[in-house]
Amino acid sequence: MHIGDIKCGNEPCSDDLLERRLDQLQQSEKPLVYVPGDNEWTDCHRSSNGNFDTQERLEFLRKQAFSKSRTLGKQGFSIRQQIKHPYPEHLMWTQGSTLFLSLNIPGSNNDLLNPKSRNSSTKKVKQLFEARSLAIESWLAEAEQLFDKADPRLTETVIAIQGNPIDGSGGTGSNPVKNGYARFMKSLVKYINTTKRPVLLAHGDTHRFKWDKPSLERFGGTPETDALFYRVEGWGHPFMNAWVQVTVTPGTKMPFEASSISLPAPEVSN
Repeated sequence: MHIGDIKCGNEPCSDDLLERRLDQLQQSEKPLVYVPGDNEWTDCHRSSNGNFDTQERLEFLRKQAFSKSRTLGKQGFSIRQQIKHPYPEHLMWTQGSTLFLSLNIPGSNNDLLNPKSRNSSTKKVKQLFEARSLAIESWLAEAEQLFDKADPRLTETVIAIQGNPIDGSGGTGSNPVKNGYARFMKSLVKYINTTKRPVLLAHGDTHRFKWDKPSLERFGGTPETDALFYRVEGWGHPFMNAWVQVTVTPGTKMPFEASSISLPAPEVSN
């Protein structure tokens, strides 16, 4: 799984660069799920990125990476997409009794930042945010229902997003007007309380490995909610010499374990 930022924050959001990076992901020997990051759509309005229209870049990513209901990689598998809204980058699949979801919740305060270089009205930004938030809530609601219908019953959920909603660009507050992640986090609390199953939230954005159990109290969580919640963050630029391994032991009281795995030193052979 690649949880966003397939290019640096100051690289151009050009067709050529995005296509080359996605082609690299397609070369994975194992099935690979890609989650869009702010570097490849939300922040493309920046002059260093080429002054692109952010929504146009998102549409480009959808055509390049989410035109088929399959993962990336040489040996992909079928996945569900949220087509009806349409948000084809919102994915859902199961492995064993574990449910996986990926959601387009990027950095830059979940796309709520609106500097002048973006050339969009505040009203338009809020409209786009509202539409995407409704789609995310609908996708979570569908996932909730699976816990009632699944046979055998699902035992835990892994949710992947790019933005850091715990200690990232949204700050520490719970006000959804200022914190672009607050609305999602409140929906996540509802999801955990409804399914009553462990949830691992995997994200990127702030680029440093984290493996912990942060409290969800400020988003309406209880001690019972916190007991079921886990968070892991993957490495990002410039820390490119390691990856994160997550092990899931389905159906256990503490089903998730994460560790940072160092890459071998660069040599001519690798």
